[in-house]
Order: sequence, then C-alpha cells, then structure tokens
Amino acid sequence: MNVGSMQSRLARPAVRRTAVAPTRQVTCMAKKGKQVRVVITLECTEQKGSGVPGMSRYNTTKNRRNNPDRMEMMKYNKFLKKHTLHREIKK
Repeated sequence: MNVGSMQSRLARPAVRRTAVAPTRQVTCMAKKGKQVRVVITLECTEQKGSGVPGMSRYNTTKNRRNNPDRMEMMKYNKFLKKHTLHREIKK
C-alpha cells in the first residue's frame, strides 16, 4: 500500500447517527409457574433395611415433560460399596 491510499482511509467522512434511544425487549429469566427442568433427589432403596449408618443420596435434574414418573437409576453407594437401585424421593 502506498501512503496516499492509507490517508484516504483514515480521512473518511463521519457517519451521522440520529439520537434515537435503542428499544429494548424485556425478557423474564424464568416463568414463575411449574418449571420443565426440576432438581430431584435419588435415594438408595437397599440401605434402609441393611442397618448400615448413613444414607446414599444423589441430586440430579430431570425433564418433567419427558419423565413424568419417578426416576430409578443404578448408582454407586459408598456405604455399601456397590451399585444399588436409587429412586426419586419426595422433598
């Protein structure tokens, strides 16, 4: 590039902007009604009758529309030191 073309780029006319306030759309973070994605607690089913102290619980999320029933998952129980069935509990 030569110096003449560089100066012509720097000396561009200023663009006029009108003093109109930008319009904003207000959006809510979340609805106050029933949420689709909810936090649930999974609790071990085998540990209650075993007499071992402590309780194995996991927190996770589920989609209420896709899984309306209670969830059941095989998770690791550190007190029994094996994988056991964990069911969703009511809070």
